Amino acid sequence: MGEHPPGARLARLATLALAASFACEPAPKPDCAAPCGPGSTCVEGQCVADAPVAPPVADDGKKKKKRRKKKRVRRTTPGSAAGGGPGPEPTPAPEDEIEEAEPAGEKLPPFVPVDDRKIPHFSNDKVQTIDLEAGSERPNERVLDQHFAKITPKITDCVITASRYGDVGSGRLAVQLRLLPSGKVESVSVKAPASLNVWGIVPCARKAVYDHRFPSYDGPSVGVDFAVDVD
Repeated sequence: MGEHPPGARLARLATLALAASFACEPAPKPDCAAPCGPGSTCVEGQCVADAPVAPPVADDGKKKKKRRKKKRVRRTTPGSAAGGGPGPEPTPAPEDEIEEAEPAGEKLPPFVPVDDRKIPHFSNDKVQTIDLEAGSERPNERVLDQHFAKITPKITDCVITASRYGDVGSGRLAVQLRLLPSGKVESVSVKAPASLNVWGIVPCARKAVYDHRFPSYDGPSVGVDFAVDVD
């Protein structure tokens, strides 16, 4: 046999390649006898249910409240200033924790500070009347400390109330009062740093001390001081 021309050999190779490509194609899949219903797809002649799609998670828009830090309140009692002498060493009191976070759903009333305008302020410069017939007794330091422990929770309530309306910092509330022999508080002052001189803490604390009744004693009036630390 004679040799084929180059063009005929190329045409034959192209014909073989085309035949091979048709031989590799998969056989067509049969269609379903009837149209598939909603939620299904025709697969190899059968209607197969589509895979369920998980619904998107709804965002209710609610955010978790950030838990505010707790504060600790403790009492220290520098003691009586009667006679100008130093009082006893500071006495640590049980610590009370203050929860600052407002209860969920609680609607606070408008803030109204305690009215302390009629409460006299303590002053060492005020002239004191000396009763020559009065005894020389002084208030008992231990008894005073017991009464300071009763006043401290009331001052703590002042800080708790303030913390519901806004931020309350840390610091020391220094209390000075003048005690009459009858046990009544004649005057009281509360010194506070700027971090605690907010939301009526000072007037509230002054009233808490002024309203407290101490035991009576036979002697002159005395100046007494103690402190409440807010951490």
